[in-house]
Amino acid sequence: MPSGHPTASMPPPIPRLEVIDVGEQRAVHVGGHPVACYRHDDVGAERVVATQLAETLPLEGRDIAAAFGIHPVSLSRLRGQFRAAGAQALMPRRPGPKGPTKLTPRLRARVRELRSQGLSLRAIARRVSRPGREISYGLVALALKSAEAEPIPQRLPFEEPEGEQLQPSDEAGGADRVPTESRRSRYAGALMLFAAVARLDLWGAFRELGASVGPSRQWGWAETVATVVLCFALRFRSIEDSKNALREDLGVLLGRRRSPGVLTLRAKIAALAESVDPLALSRELFRRYLKLEPVWEGLYYADGHFCPYYGGQPTPKGWDCKRRLAVTGHTDAYVHDAHGRALFFLSRPLNDSLARAIPALVDEIRRAHGQGPFTLVFDRGGYSGDVFRFLQEQGIGFITYLKGRKARRRYPQDRFRPGWFLFESQRHCYRLYEKRTRISGAGLIRTILFLGEEGQQIPVLTNLDTHSKPAKVVHCLRLRWRQENSFKYLTEHYAIDQIIQYGAEPEKAPRLVPNPRRKALMERLRRVSREIETLESQLGRAVNDNQEARRPSARGFKIAHAKLRRQIAVRRQVRARLEHRLRRTPAQIDSASAHKTRSLLREDRRLVVNSLKLVAYNAERMLALRFNRHYGRTQDAFSVFRALLHLPGEVHSAAAGTIAVVLDRPGSPKIANSLEALLTELNLEATHLLGSGPRLSFSLRT
Repeated sequence: MPSGHPTASMPPPIPRLEVIDVGEQRAVHVGGHPVACYRHDDVGAERVVATQLAETLPLEGRDIAAAFGIHPVSLSRLRGQFRAAGAQALMPRRPGPKGPTKLTPRLRARVRELRSQGLSLRAIARRVSRPGREISYGLVALALKSAEAEPIPQRLPFEEPEGEQLQPSDEAGGADRVPTESRRSRYAGALMLFAAVARLDLWGAFRELGASVGPSRQWGWAETVATVVLCFALRFRSIEDSKNALREDLGVLLGRRRSPGVLTLRAKIAALAESVDPLALSRELFRRYLKLEPVWEGLYYADGHFCPYYGGQPTPKGWDCKRRLAVTGHTDAYVHDAHGRALFFLSRPLNDSLARAIPALVDEIRRAHGQGPFTLVFDRGGYSGDVFRFLQEQGIGFITYLKGRKARRRYPQDRFRPGWFLFESQRHCYRLYEKRTRISGAGLIRTILFLGEEGQQIPVLTNLDTHSKPAKVVHCLRLRWRQENSFKYLTEHYAIDQIIQYGAEPEKAPRLVPNPRRKALMERLRRVSREIETLESQLGRAVNDNQEARRPSARGFKIAHAKLRRQIAVRRQVRARLEHRLRRTPAQIDSASAHKTRSLLREDRRLVVNSLKLVAYNAERMLALRFNRHYGRTQDAFSVFRALLHLPGEVHSAAAGTIAVVLDRPGSPKIANSLEALLTELNLEATHLLGSGPRLSFSLRT
């Protein structure tokens, strides 16, 4: 280059930055040369390298941040921390509180001591808290979880060692051995349920259906079934709520060292639901309920129970009577007897009316009841002329309410005559008037009107002949409130509304839905009709306001308002075309064509668990009624016996093949004497643990 020209200064080249992962190591290259290498999970080293490169290299901060996979703002914050406090400020810190922990060794020992006394987590938290140091129940759970292993209680001889591999067996009870060491349980009173469950033949129903939970060391199908029944009878609200039980104490009731955990129980329930058809299980239990105690007068009470669903699946909607709204959920159709005993339930996932469910319920009742006559009692939800005709053709009696305009008719009260019916040693009196009502699709049906407590006239429909006294027909219908009380009790104490499992499946059955195109056409037709009415009203006002001196003839008037008349003619043509399209558009189309598909919740586990809830309910009810024979106070017998299920006691060996259950004596002498009489009756029935295990002998502590 000539010496007279100055040399141009060239900018330095921009180095290329690369971050490469090689196995568990991360290498950093600048301009093709390695400058750093560290483990890919070493957060502190990566922060130091990224910060140093940002301080020294002539690169944009966003380019360096992108190479390391962090946000430019984060890199800028790290550079500020490095400039303020050096590389030490870039090291990751332990998350959470930085102060000293509340879980001192002394507090851990106190928590374990209180837990051994049977206190709940919340009760322990309240006991160990003090002003200025609040201890939550979550912290108590953490202390128990991280505590040293507690001494293992002495194994009862009828327990299987954990190391043994138990082969799947069809027997419900397992090894028939008796204990030698005494074990105390807070739930010993619940062992009384085995007497009622044995009478209901629950074990025989599962054995006949080939129940199985797969190979297992400890928890066979009998232990799984017993755990579910006992948990809900002891008022644990759900399968997950059983984690709050004292597992060692609950394990005594199963003949094991401890009860199964929540994850184990859920897995066993899933396997049980796969091995047993839920509908077949309900049928077997229905048949056994009737074999144990036939229904009074052949009266079966049918009603639907709606369970709302609050999840995100597009499930069908149903009518929620409590909220008086149409919400998503599912409906179960239940069958009870006149005494409030729950006999059978049938899932109706599409939430159709009770009238549509009655034919299916009649088939199930026929399976268990036989070919003999029976009577179906239901409320206004089953009111239908087609249903009445179906029941008459099947030779089935029915009792229900009359509804509609005919039900609102009133008759002179001097036509009502007194009548009475004796039920459960009590006379029930009514004022009655009998007539016949013509029902569309069913003909003339016997109608009995009775006066309510406030003088209202309530009509009752029945196809029973005149040999059935009017007072008896009316009282049988009023007994339907026992079914409603049963629903309330099952909902509050056994949570029959709960959804046991997640997931849903698309609806497969074809379904017709209203055509959305027809709806849009009808809306356009209504809008055009309103426009025509508005224009015609303007034309009418113009006729009324016409100045005859100026426009005396109709021809002149039409010429003056030609634009308005033209608008009306155009709107009428549009309306005619819309009416023609509406006639050619179907009112209903397939749901898939309308993109209105629904999902049905998976419910095999729910149906099995609900069947077991009904078993627990019927077993508790049976024992409570037997307890009330000696207690003699019906108004609180159920609540008292419900508390007796939580009665503590000891379990130990008695005679050969016998387990002695010694319950703590209640404080009330009346309750203690009644319970002692009930236990004497149970001892005569030879109750066995898990159906075929050791025999249980009950007594009260003296």
